[in-house]
Amino acid sequence: MIFNLKKEIGTFLAIFLVSCFLVFLFLNGGAYLKIWGYNETQSILDFQNSSKIQIAQSKENYHLYIPKIGVSAPIVLPKDDSNQNILASLEEGVALYPGSQLPGETGRSVVLGHSSKATWYRGQYGYIFALLSKLQSGDEFYIVFKNKKLIYKVFSNDILTPEQTNELLSQTPKNESDAVLNYLLANRVFFNADSHSSATQSRRKNLIKGVIIF
Repeated sequence: MIFNLKKEIGTFLAIFLVSCFLVFLFLNGGAYLKIWGYNETQSILDFQNSSKIQIAQSKENYHLYIPKIGVSAPIVLPKDDSNQNILASLEEGVALYPGSQLPGETGRSVVLGHSSKATWYRGQYGYIFALLSKLQSGDEFYIVFKNKKLIYKVFSNDILTPEQTNELLSQTPKNESDAVLNYLLANRVFFNADSHSSATQSRRKNLIKGVIIF
């Protein structure tokens, strides 16, 4: 039997590429289904009539609602600022970044969430921020705590590089110290027409800025 090196390399590459595609589909398929099935003409979540609102109001923890993109998730406070505990919090909902102000307090609170699953992820919130990029200036989101309902209005939707993300989380700009702000931050792992490559896109973050209005 004659060994055909070119054929063997071709077969290996084909198997490798198919395997990579299947793994990518397994990790991100749910997020893509959300994006492709999204209807911008109506909110996914009926915030006003949802029975989950009353349940959240009776509990001690914070709960995030974004009706336009169907987000309903508890806001978990990590035990400390270690990556291990932050990631553990993201398996139970979205996470309040350590060092942030509590929602409703003067200053800035940063809420982290996944937009796609990693291989190690075991929670139910792997795609919770998959549609975050659909939010526009003027859209509203809500944080419920006990009998309080905080209303935030979006005023910015940005894409950040890793360097910009680190700068954002390490310091608070002076012009934000006297406002009640909430940031929603998600990994951006999907290939879009405006990105140069999927590898570059996967390292970027989607940042939503909202200011409290009530």
